[in-house]
Amino acid sequence: MLHIAKEKKAENIAEYLLFMWQMEDLLRGVDFDILKIEEQIFGEMEDEEMRNENLVWFSKLAKDMRAEKLEVSGHHHESNEILGELMLVQQTLLTTIDDKSFKNAYAEAKPLLAEFKLKADKIPRNDIETALTAIYGVLTLKLAKKTISPETRAAVDKFSTYIRSLTRAYHLMLAGKLPMRN
Repeated sequence: MLHIAKEKKAENIAEYLLFMWQMEDLLRGVDFDILKIEEQIFGEMEDEEMRNENLVWFSKLAKDMRAEKLEVSGHHHESNEILGELMLVQQTLLTTIDDKSFKNAYAEAKPLLAEFKLKADKIPRNDIETALTAIYGVLTLKLAKKTISPETRAAVDKFSTYIRSLTRAYHLMLAGKLPMRN
């Protein structure tokens, strides 16, 4: 899991966030019991070093989540910091850089994001979190083999385009390659 997290963080920050949210839910699902994680996830892993690295990683995540009072809901501080960084990139794309492609993707997603916020149990803090929460919800429904309405699929497709565009800009920014003009 540690390897997957590192890879996703380097290559696709949105996938990293979704992965981390899944790991948070996994820990909640086993009541933060690392022995259950070891048995259920790493029971058959032959590479002892990798197994131990993953268990240490899960233990640290569990400890952090408990310290941050995230036993029931919420996201790890690192995920929240990344959401903040994505908000800054979004603001830059909308104002300073004037990225037309991003603006179009965001404009198409914006009314649907407002609808999702109205339906949400917990009000997401911003449009990025709303889009990612909707995408995560659909992924969870797919894993549970639940029906997803055509309207929800269409909305999540728009959200995915918006988040993909934002993610691309985020990684360009980290690499120092974000163009200052579109």
